[in-house]
Amino acid sequence: MVYRITRADAGPPRRLGSSGWWRSSLPAQLGHCVTDRLQIAPGLALVYMHYQAQQPLQESSLLERESRCLTLTLALQGQSSTIGVDGQRFDFVAGHSTLAAFASVRGERCFPAGQTVRQLRLVADECLLQRYGLEALVADVRLDQSACPLHFGAYGAAAAQWATALLPPPCSGAGGDDSGALLGIQIAALSLLAEQTRPLRPPPAALGQLRPAEQDKMLQARDIMLRDHAQPLTLAYLCAAVGSNAFAFKTGFRQLFGTSPYRMLTRIRMERAWALLDSGQRVSAVAYQVGYQHVSSFSTAFERHFGRTPKSVAGGHRPARA
Repeated sequence: MVYRITRADAGPPRRLGSSGWWRSSLPAQLGHCVTDRLQIAPGLALVYMHYQAQQPLQESSLLERESRCLTLTLALQGQSSTIGVDGQRFDFVAGHSTLAAFASVRGERCFPAGQTVRQLRLVADECLLQRYGLEALVADVRLDQSACPLHFGAYGAAAAQWATALLPPPCSGAGGDDSGALLGIQIAALSLLAEQTRPLRPPPAALGQLRPAEQDKMLQARDIMLRDHAQPLTLAYLCAAVGSNAFAFKTGFRQLFGTSPYRMLTRIRMERAWALLDSGQRVSAVAYQVGYQHVSSFSTAFERHFGRTPKSVAGGHRPARA
């Protein structure tokens, strides 16, 4: 029998001694199931999970953030999975790393019984990624409570070494909040982030001048967005439509337009939405006309883009900057 839990089942977090780590635990009758969290720096956090469940657990999870973020999970021991609201499954298998990006995400975490599951998760917000030139990794995140998978594969000795340096203190009395210790943790976290995202970053050769044929493909893709913005346009569809692969398409698009395909499509949709709302149409009708199936997702995207809600647009003047 699967035991269903939520975050409310965990007790209030308590500090681990004098360190900066905070621990929350599930009820003892479910087994030894603890989650430790550490805020390393603005926009950078660590989460360590150690579950030894006595029966299968299914945890409902809803993470709502103010900006996009990248999560890097190292599965240190055991195996678990997460099923997103869109049905997409993420597996966390010992010896493997998983990278995903999201803004807000809803899903179900599944933990087996009688198995030790240990995972170390690094969470980097968009502001921190921008600081290190990694913002392109979250550029295609959708605002529909789903996560964007970026990578799954075995990690090597270097990642394992950094992970060891990032584990919480072994006992509640351990120190760790002094500036020197926290600086060491930050260096290890950024080193792990750099090592794990290196395969996802474009090589220097990709930054050269676009050939005319590639420029034509990018212009064709932009025209499709302008014409069919109400349709569920995906990266895979655009690539197939213009005859390109995902890497070349995203790289070429950014070179030519200075933005990602996702952000351009969002801008086109928001521009159209403003005009429709300004003409007096209802929010629900406008959401559908610009490609959103759920009004709540549209309203969130609109407010993030313009800094005001769709309902507040009823004539008036357009803001100076989207």
